[in-house]
Amino acid sequence: MMQLLGDPGTTQYDLRFSVLGIPVRVHPLFWLIGLLLGSARPELSLVTIWVGCLFVSILVHELGHALVARSYGWHPDIVLHGFGGFARYSPGHGYTRKRAIWIAFAGPLAGFGLYAIVLCVDLWIRAGLVEDQAWAKTLMSSSAAGGIVFAILQLKFINLFWGLVNLMPVFPLDGGKICFELCNGRGSYSGQSRAYQIGMMAAGLMALYFANLQMYLAALMFGSLAYQNYQFYTQAKRGYQQ
Repeated sequence: MMQLLGDPGTTQYDLRFSVLGIPVRVHPLFWLIGLLLGSARPELSLVTIWVGCLFVSILVHELGHALVARSYGWHPDIVLHGFGGFARYSPGHGYTRKRAIWIAFAGPLAGFGLYAIVLCVDLWIRAGLVEDQAWAKTLMSSSAAGGIVFAILQLKFINLFWGLVNLMPVFPLDGGKICFELCNGRGSYSGQSRAYQIGMMAAGLMALYFANLQMYLAALMFGSLAYQNYQFYTQAKRGYQQ
């Protein structure tokens, strides 16, 4: 979802499995960051549900990237770590700007699809309660009701709100990759510089927005992205001047 770090390398504690034939590796740092982000929840059960929702959401997001890359004949794998993860693939014959944009957009699109599914489940349960159906009353009066409501809220928030945030034109977020491809159609240094300038401004505005909401971790993340895009910009400008 948000590849803010490079490949962290393998450890003996990595979780490995495959989904739809695509290899997946989960680095221990993913679980650690998830626990830290969820540590403000008052109960251990809610922290566990939060980490589970985060895991499912990011995995679905990266599967969106990976499945589209595989449809073009490339062989992807997925790594989850840190704040998110990435779908890695080696593009071969047929790599185009249009395909790169579609691969970048497919991740948030998969998340929006998961949001739609969760929303339908939420509406189905609510409709059952309004219609006084026995299954809905039993479900929402059980000991699992609180966890179900919490999971629905978290899945909706992660896949809609953070999916939209991930489409901001800030490199290396998906929106930034799309912006980069649009600005850099001819592979020019000026196009690269323009993409990073847009990334600097957008990340700075997002940092201010989150700081105003007192979401300081998100503000710090976008502040670091603004600086990272500034570094990319100076490198591209230096190359353009040479």
